[in-house]
Amino acid sequence: PQAIVSFKGSKIDGKLSIADLKDAKLGAAVGTTSLDAIESQLGLKPSVFNDNAAGVSALKNKQIDGLVVDLPTAFYLSGVEIENGIIVGQLPSTGSGDQFGLLLTKGSALTSCVTGAVDASTADGTLGSITDTWLATNTGSPVLKP
Repeated sequence: PQAIVSFKGSKIDGKLSIADLKDAKLGAAVGTTSLDAIESQLGLKPSVFNDNAAGVSALKNKQIDGLVVDLPTAFYLSGVEIENGIIVGQLPSTGSGDQFGLLLTKGSALTSCVTGAVDASTADGTLGSITDTWLATNTGSPVLKP
């Protein structure tokens, strides 16, 4: 899921719905699903940055009210990069989110083992449970109301 990162006391701190964000100035990195989400789900014209680092700088300098990133990145940014950082909320799922992958050296002897483990954990629901617990549903980050 996509999420909005800001800081305590910001203009969007405590907002609970998409309607509450109609006057917010939000940004995202160029070429990302986050940028698409600002336009398609929130109906806002985003501030566009070359990367998340530039977006974080703009947020710290109060040039934007919030930065839209994927939820795992939001946890990192709000906990490490942004002083008094908060996750305002997650955007409602559209059913088509980012995909995660594993990168191994070309020809790695581990490829078949890793593939088997991912396939097995997907088939038995373990991966979905881990995703819900640590990356989405049960994280304590509220989903913004439509």
